[in-house]
Amino acid sequence: MQTLRDFIEKQVDISDETWELLNASIQVHHYKKGDIIYFKDNIWTDFIYINSGMIRSYIINEEGKDFTRQFHFNTKESNIGNVFATDLSSLLKQTPSHRGFEALEDSEVLIFSKENLNKLFKSSMEWGEIGRIVTEMSYISIDTYYLNLLTKSTKDRYSLLRKDMRELIENVPQYHVATYLGVTPVTLSRIKKELESN
Repeated sequence: MQTLRDFIEKQVDISDETWELLNASIQVHHYKKGDIIYFKDNIWTDFIYINSGMIRSYIINEEGKDFTRQFHFNTKESNIGNVFATDLSSLLKQTPSHRGFEALEDSEVLIFSKENLNKLFKSSMEWGEIGRIVTEMSYISIDTYYLNLLTKSTKDRYSLLRKDMRELIENVPQYHVATYLGVTPVTLSRIKKELESN
């Protein structure tokens, strides 16, 4: 697990005083497996950093079926870390979210409000730089997701997912993995068998 301070200091050097400003505004919250954190159509007011556990964001179509949009987690067992679970568009524009968020495991998160974040971003160049970096990371994550979706085969995308998330993907219900890839569970099962036989 990467602590929030470790994450921030990988991007920008911060003083103890600057850190205390953030630390004073953080709330620690625990979610049980299956808890819905935010529903579709909620307007986001908070920024969420994952200390432990796993959260998925999902989209519900007109027929009421849900499709996993992203997995959010913070662990050393993965090659990547999607340490924030936030609908940044809804948070920034204060418009209803198109996504829901669900805890896939018991999870501990740090929550800080948009109001407090704005105060921090305006308080110093350090925090303004952190805000810029986090926004850029969010954009890159979205851009990479759609680039892979449009240019790679389902088998290649599953191979990347399995490589990046290592054994974590085995703990995720396969229905969620299948909807993330845009295929049925039956197709995912076939892809897994093909990869295992190679």
